[in-house]
Amino acid sequence: MNNGEIKRKRSAYYAAFKLKVVEYAEANNNCAAAREFCINEKKVREWQKNKTTLKDMPRSKKKCPTRCASFPELEKDLNNWVVECRQNGYIVTRTGIRLRALQMSKDDKYKSVKPSMFVASAGWCTRFMNRHGLCLCQRTKIAQKLPRDLEEKIESFQRFIIKYRKEYAFELSQIGNMDETPMTFDLPSNRTVTGVGEKTVFN
Repeated sequence: MNNGEIKRKRSAYYAAFKLKVVEYAEANNNCAAAREFCINEKKVREWQKNKTTLKDMPRSKKKCPTRCASFPELEKDLNNWVVECRQNGYIVTRTGIRLRALQMSKDDKYKSVKPSMFVASAGWCTRFMNRHGLCLCQRTKIAQKLPRDLEEKIESFQRFIIKYRKEYAFELSQIGNMDETPMTFDLPSNRTVTGVGEKTVFN
């Protein structure tokens, strides 16, 4: 590079700014938008082509972290499934996302998704999570939910004890109390997929 040549600094713009430029260009024209916001007209045309992608991006993002989704309809419904699971307090793992995606790809609704094209790889899962603002977090809170019919079960158990005590004349010393702890070989994970920025992660 010659001494007299000035290196041009590349600028990065937020998605919110790009959409603002696109709206101005649609109301006026590309040239006017370039002059108004002091940018290259080529960028205005490029942002117009990517308007749909810009709308789906977080407004604070400067660029799309990964390429656009090859299966947008499937990913949209899959993201809704993740959100619904988290709202119900269920753990969502990366493996669970991949298995769910493979199951969904067999649905006739997604005719553009060919089994040979869609394998739900680990790399795809990472890009899917980035595109939809998801991350893997350590749980911060365990929300234990009591059964709705708890009081009814307690009363039923009390009636059961009273009935058999009267029938067989049990002494109080012959009645014991034992607390059982259920165990499972499929232990729940301490980490779950959730939205980026969540302060409290529970399951």
